[in-house]
Amino acid sequence: MTVYNISTYIKTKTDPKYIVYEMELYKIDDKDNKVYALKSTGKQNLQADKRTLVHSSLDISDPENTSYILELNLFHKIGNDEYEVLPEPMTAIIPLKGFLITDKKWGPSREFEYNETTEKTQKGHVFIYSVKVTFKSRAFEAKEHPVGDPHDPFSKEKIDESLKLRLAKEKIDEGLKSRLAKEKVDEDLVKMEFPNQQQAMLCGPAAFFYCLLVDRPDLYKQMVKELWESGKTKIGTLKLEPSYDCRHPKKFFYYDNTLGYTTRIPAIDWITLASLRDTENVFFDFDSPDDQIPGITPAGDLKTWFKKAGSEILYEINTNIINQVTGPKLTLKDLCRLNSYVRKDTHVVMLITSRMFDTRVSIPTKNHWIVWADKLKLINGYEVTEQTLLTELVELECFSWGSVDNHLLDNTTLADVIKYSYAAFVISKIP
Repeated sequence: MTVYNISTYIKTKTDPKYIVYEMELYKIDDKDNKVYALKSTGKQNLQADKRTLVHSSLDISDPENTSYILELNLFHKIGNDEYEVLPEPMTAIIPLKGFLITDKKWGPSREFEYNETTEKTQKGHVFIYSVKVTFKSRAFEAKEHPVGDPHDPFSKEKIDESLKLRLAKEKIDEGLKSRLAKEKVDEDLVKMEFPNQQQAMLCGPAAFFYCLLVDRPDLYKQMVKELWESGKTKIGTLKLEPSYDCRHPKKFFYYDNTLGYTTRIPAIDWITLASLRDTENVFFDFDSPDDQIPGITPAGDLKTWFKKAGSEILYEINTNIINQVTGPKLTLKDLCRLNSYVRKDTHVVMLITSRMFDTRVSIPTKNHWIVWADKLKLINGYEVTEQTLLTELVELECFSWGSVDNHLLDNTTLADVIKYSYAAFVISKIP
């Protein structure tokens, strides 16, 4: 158990003697309840150095790389009165370790920045002071349909709606279902339960954000919010800061026979998946869902993302760059070892050829990352073992292309799975 000293800095040009804050630190559990590390501090005066007071946390048993959400609400003090100035509290992600050391890489995902202007007017003999707060504009815009265009895919309303669907634990409510029906949009295509790269080469980032969404939906939501607002975010020491071209993608739309004129990838997934891939690309900008080579994720990159976010690598096979390019396929023994790691507190991430799922892929290449959602089993439900015949039919429930399902083709044998599996690693859940 550890008690942390919680404080933060507010970047502002306003005289701190006029600022009052209220702060809390929490994470959200699977029942949408706040689990506090620091309960509300109540209203406190900001110090002259623009820092909050130091507040002692509760006794915390979580590992120090566990990420929490730091929430800060601000009030403007005029005389003896205090006025709330923010439409909603400011929030940022910070690992507990960020309160133990001064290294900025462990600090909050973004600065708490507050800017205001005060206008003085006179009504008769009475002076009236109006405080106006300024906010940053959004960071993402499609070149085909910019801000104000009715087809703008990155509007706040559309991103908020996508988040609601992505985080929903229940079915879509009847009102939304009715509206979607009127727009002739299929509910299953819109619900978007999980990250979906669709036509983009982003299965590696999709695997990462799937695990984050499953493990810490509160952090997933916060990262989407921060990227949309400022084009920057961070979890643990994993920093996302996509380029201008990535934040203003081209060739973002196409015509689909079912959906009509639509995006090549859901906007919420471009914001997250493309931002991660583009940030990590050294030589290429990832600026369109059409981009191919810049989107391919080496195993080393994917492992690093998870480790920076706080996960531990528990087991790996064929993940070095030489093996990934030219190395052997997984064996039955390897698959059984992976089976032994399937638990509620782990993720099994595997590199395959998409030929395993799609007969239209004529040349099997190492091109697709998936995340196991269950053990590799026989179609009768029994677990595959080292004694299982290679001719036995099998099933594998896994995350791929936006859904969790048994994506294996009908009549897939154990030999087929071995034939199309190349590398894998096991991680602990993102804390």
